[in-house]
Amino acid sequence: MSFFTCFRAGLCACFLASTANAWSSINPSGQPSPSIGRASSLGLFINQILGKNPEIQAAEAAIEASRARAQGAGLPIYNPELELEGAKTEHTNFYDFGVGLSQTIDMHDKRGAQERAIQANFEATQSALNALRQTKAVELLDVMVRILNNQEITSLAKQRFQLLERFQTLAEQRHSAGDVPLIEVELARMAVAEAAMVHAQAGAELVEAKGDFFVLAGEPPLQRLSLPSTLPASLPDAREDEQRATAHPNVQQAHLLALAMRRQIDATDRNRRADPTLGVMAGREDEANKLTLSFSMPLQISNNFRSSVTAARSDALQVEQEAQQVYRTTLAQLQTARNRYTLISQAWRVWLLRGQNSLKQQSELLERLWRAGELETTDYLVQLQQTLDTRIAGAELHGSMWQAWIKWQAAAGQVFEWVNNPITKQPDATATSY
Repeated sequence: MSFFTCFRAGLCACFLASTANAWSSINPSGQPSPSIGRASSLGLFINQILGKNPEIQAAEAAIEASRARAQGAGLPIYNPELELEGAKTEHTNFYDFGVGLSQTIDMHDKRGAQERAIQANFEATQSALNALRQTKAVELLDVMVRILNNQEITSLAKQRFQLLERFQTLAEQRHSAGDVPLIEVELARMAVAEAAMVHAQAGAELVEAKGDFFVLAGEPPLQRLSLPSTLPASLPDAREDEQRATAHPNVQQAHLLALAMRRQIDATDRNRRADPTLGVMAGREDEANKLTLSFSMPLQISNNFRSSVTAARSDALQVEQEAQQVYRTTLAQLQTARNRYTLISQAWRVWLLRGQNSLKQQSELLERLWRAGELETTDYLVQLQQTLDTRIAGAELHGSMWQAWIKWQAAAGQVFEWVNNPITKQPDATATSY
């Protein structure tokens, strides 16, 4: 057996063994790592991180402020006024004094209208927190997928670089012995340079993904991240997409905000109306008892404040139209995410059934051809690179499968339903374990 044939056999064996080690190092034995844990604890991990997120905490503080305003809106809007007066009559020893009390009457139920508007705003603020938690959970899942996928790609890129570097060394040795022409050595060197760039790019993307994780979590990612081992091969019935879009946290927030703005129209209209003030004052004047009753009311002659009501109506109309657009956008994203997931999941199943086996058969075929002397060194190198590129493409498809699933969950507004009750292995499921 020739030296090149022995090297080829060792090269293929090394590649297959190192590839297997790369996958098992990310998730040994195909089991979720204990750091994040099994699929059932994924929701706990997500909630723990979100609980420490500053944006979530800021939204929670906004809810407390809105709750305090809602409580205050239920109290009377006018307080009674106490009035005291006293005077000394000139050239006499008599003192005049009086004690009075006045109260403005809420004739138009301003308190009730304001309470209803602020209560609706409080509900919109609560819905905003739910929408924000959904958004941050999606961002966290997305960055976890990016970390795991880039770890996988970086490992494969490193293997590619090491294998081609060894091939370059062997080619240089064979060239020194006069067995390999210089052009094939240069081709090996270019392949190594390209592999180094691919490996560096994958490493840079991994560093960036870890940085994004730190932004969300406030700490570096754990040494071992894991996600559920299966995803559904198909999605729920598309006929319910309109209901999913309507129930989406973003859509609910937009509609509640529109409701708050509509109630603000009534509150603004009532607030512009004048309320009367009644008062009574008792005292003494010139040694005589005195009782005074008073009544006052603003005369809205110069300004009746109707423009504020018109502005409130326009603001409400604007928010209602924005809510309609949020619904349309959510429904479109839901349909797009469904189609994307369906296409990629089909491609992933084909890869699992045929692609991996085809790579193995390709490696075996290359080895047989080389042993038989039917494959030149240059052709072998080119086809080996294609094999390695296909392996990396499979890893990229793996990541695309997960990203498509997360986009579907984001569009459907069901991220927490999934992380708290993940899919277990079932006939209608696709293996996607990292």
